[in-house]
Amino acid sequence: MEHTNGRQGSTARLWLVATLVAVFAPPASAAGEDTGRFSMSPTEGGVIRLDRETGAMSFCAGKDGAWTCKDMPEQESELKKRVEQLEGERRALEAEKRLREGPLGGPVAKAPESGNQPGSPPAGDTLPPAPPGDLPVPNERDVDKLFDYVEGMVKKFKERIDRLEREAKKQPDVPL
Repeated sequence: MEHTNGRQGSTARLWLVATLVAVFAPPASAAGEDTGRFSMSPTEGGVIRLDRETGAMSFCAGKDGAWTCKDMPEQESELKKRVEQLEGERRALEAEKRLREGPLGGPVAKAPESGNQPGSPPAGDTLPPAPPGDLPVPNERDVDKLFDYVEGMVKKFKERIDRLEREAKKQPDVPL
C-alpha cells in the first residue's frame, strides 16, 4: 500500500537530486559542440530530463519498453507567484487602512448630521481622506515652535488694533 506522503517525499527527493545534478554536473560536451535541447540525468527509477531552453524538468521512466515523461512541478515559481500575490494584497490593505485613518492614526471623524439643509452634505459622509503618504506626527519642539509662531501673530494683530484705535482717537469723528 502506497501512502501519499511517501509519494510526495520521493518527488521532493527526485526534485532535489535533479537540481543537484543539473547544477553540479560537468558539461557533457567540449566547447563549441552542440549538446542538444535536453539534458538527461539518471536517477532512481528513471531519468530526469532538463529542457535547456525553458528550464522545465520532467521525470521519465520506462516500463515494458515504453517511456513516459511527467512534468515535475515548479514549486519555487508557484511559491514566488503566491508571495507576490500576498504582497500586493498587503499593500492594498495598508493603503485602505491609511484612507480609513485620520492623519494622526485615529479613525476619520464623521461629519455632523445635517437636516436636509440646502448645500449641506448628506448625513453620514466622512471628512475627506488623508493625503497619500504618511504624515509625521509632530514632536513637542515642533508644537512649541507652532505656538510661538501663533503667539507672535496674535501680538502683531493686537499691536495693529491698538495702533488703529490710537489713530482713530486723533482724528475727529467722521460720520459714516
